[in-house]
Amino acid sequence: MSERLSSLLIPCLILLASVYASSYVGLLSPVWIELLPLLPLVLAFVAVLLAWHFNKGRVLILVLLLLIPKLYGVSDQDASVTAYLVVSCFCIALLGFVPERGFLNRFAVNRILFVLMLLCWCYSIERGWVSFAFLNQAFLSTAISWSSVMLWAVLLVSVAVTAFAWWLGGDAFRASGLISIVSLIVMSHFSISAMQFDALLSSQFLLWLWFLLMESHRMAYLDDMTKLPGRRALNETLVGLPKQYAIAMVDVDHFKKFNDAYGHDMGDKVLKNVALQLKQYSGLGRAFRYGGEEFTMVFRGKHLVDVEDVLEQVRESVEQAFVTVFDPKKKQEVEVNVTVSLGVAFSTLGESPDEVLKRADGALYQAKKGGRNRISISSKPK
Repeated sequence: MSERLSSLLIPCLILLASVYASSYVGLLSPVWIELLPLLPLVLAFVAVLLAWHFNKGRVLILVLLLLIPKLYGVSDQDASVTAYLVVSCFCIALLGFVPERGFLNRFAVNRILFVLMLLCWCYSIERGWVSFAFLNQAFLSTAISWSSVMLWAVLLVSVAVTAFAWWLGGDAFRASGLISIVSLIVMSHFSISAMQFDALLSSQFLLWLWFLLMESHRMAYLDDMTKLPGRRALNETLVGLPKQYAIAMVDVDHFKKFNDAYGHDMGDKVLKNVALQLKQYSGLGRAFRYGGEEFTMVFRGKHLVDVEDVLEQVRESVEQAFVTVFDPKKKQEVEVNVTVSLGVAFSTLGESPDEVLKRADGALYQAKKGGRNRISISSKPK
């Protein structure tokens, strides 16, 4: 729950801050007022450069979509939804369900061509080249036309589907996409000046710049398979530890035999399950992916009295958590479980974190040597 809400927190703050700041944009000096129309274009250019650097093709398309209101202009219609707005919101929602395929390749080009096709269709309808007379008729004897109802329906579905997908997955891309859709609606259906429009649009590019920076952090510090912090994050954590702490090494027992029996894909599935069990105790000890089938848990001073009990709970939860894997010999899915061995070392005065980590690794070796599926505590150095 906390991870899901945190993914939406910063985008919401950016939106609220931009709405608040746009109400005071008229107080800017004349020089800044002259430069304000260029700000969205500059931020869009920076976002494209970062998207290229991090190979994020979806962000490239999103930047182009957000530029549509800038190129098309602020709508003067208060009661209806323009087709250009619907195309932008629909495509932003759609991007949340397509996988990342890189910055500029056949996948990105095909998606850009799809967006251009929708825009050309809107332009053709606007110019009268294509006409659907029945869409201009009143909807159920009201003052609203069928076309407005359909456009609003697509818009609301885009918001609802994106919000629901974010709630299920909690990823930052869909959270940012949801806020972008809401921001486009605000810009298109509230009475705002051209300066306020530029300020709000600039905030959207800031939002996606934030997303790219968070993605770069995730790529550097988060293990992509288990979603646990990786080795680099562990190294930085070890640097900032207090005087009293404990480090535990966790290793999956007989993992090589498991891979040989069921395959590496099923082995990855088991590692994900072990990581899921370790996450349950994140309030007491922070878990990291150390490498291969090894994990690390770091306990800070206030939780030292609970370390042995927590590690015992970790051992039991892993043993009791069954995973469904495909057995190539039986040609069917079976439920299996694995066990883990754990070694823990407590810090001593004058000892570096790397030395404590080595002692924990030595204790892990003793646990595996003693029969596996057990906990071994390192003795204090002499």
